Amino acid sequence: MGSVLAALVFSMNAHASSYITLEGTSIAFNENSDNQHNPWGMRVRLGVPMAPLMDLEGHLGFSTDGSEQSEDGISTSFGGIYLKGYLPLGFHSALYALGGFGSHSITQTIDGKDFSDRRVGVSYGVGLETRLSERADLTADYVRYVRNEGAFDDVSAFSFGVKFYF
Repeated sequence: MGSVLAALVFSMNAHASSYITLEGTSIAFNENSDNQHNPWGMRVRLGVPMAPLMDLEGHLGFSTDGSEQSEDGISTSFGGIYLKGYLPLGFHSALYALGGFGSHSITQTIDGKDFSDRRVGVSYGVGLETRLSERADLTADYVRYVRNEGAFDDVSAFSFGVKFYF
């Protein structure tokens, strides 16, 4: 996954409308004991255009939830590589859908012991982008990273941020 994101970054230098997006993220997932977790974090997206209404995009994010006084907590890292298609809405906005492969790593600490879950699977999402200026868009989306059964399942995220073109 890391080598694909690195290749994406190096190939972006050749495209005038490549972009980076910085977002706040609320990741959600269920624990096998039916507890739902919703830690907050950050996500970075890197993208390059493949066609007029199609991009190749990589995601990399993290989140944490826990008290500084407590040993208990949850940390996550997640990412993916996607094809992203746009449906324009007027001159300044577009709906988009993306599909590809996502991964996640979740570590829960209970009484000083770590319990981890790592998986890769088919991933998809939908979102909306609205132009703020010639070089920036406001963006919001929902992405389902992994839906498999396991210690943690239904890993998804809502994200909101700003997309910068270069």
